[in-house]
Amino acid sequence: MIDVSDIVQYLYCPRKVYFLKVAGIKIEKPKMEEGKRAQAEVERNLRRFAEKIGGKLETGIYLESQRQGLKGLLDAMINADSAIYPVDVKLSRFDSLSYPWKMQLTAYAMLLEENSGKSVRKGYIYIVGTRKLIEVRIEPEDRRALMRIVKEVEEIIESEKYPPTSKSKKCNYCEVSEFCV
Repeated sequence: MIDVSDIVQYLYCPRKVYFLKVAGIKIEKPKMEEGKRAQAEVERNLRRFAEKIGGKLETGIYLESQRQGLKGLLDAMINADSAIYPVDVKLSRFDSLSYPWKMQLTAYAMLLEENSGKSVRKGYIYIVGTRKLIEVRIEPEDRRALMRIVKEVEEIIESEKYPPTSKSKKCNYCEVSEFCV
């Protein structure tokens, strides 16, 4: 099974998946520590929002699906009477929805559906720095795109082939750039 976070890594650059999953390179994640420090405030804000829409907040939900080949730790979920909504928390200077974030939220939506039996049609991205909550619709084409991405990630891991890539500005910020040729 691949981790939901591998989807974001792959969409950043396929070589990141190679270095992290095939070559076994470990990277420091300073944002994780920053996130832990902000956790109480984030939970308070999300709890208020959940109550406003008639739901309850649950945090730190581990999900997996053998059928989909995915596993992950969802930051939060809002459980309302008739619906559930995944919530992914981001420490970012960007405050608009990116495609990798949408695919990550789609993965959590699909995992929640399988594990709860409820349909998930939307979720939320919470941006810590701006306290912005972005509503994200989960469409059938997002689900299909995600499953293609999962297959591509699995192929890199199973084949252990070094994926092609091209130089971009992202290389300057990449945690594995020192290993990339």
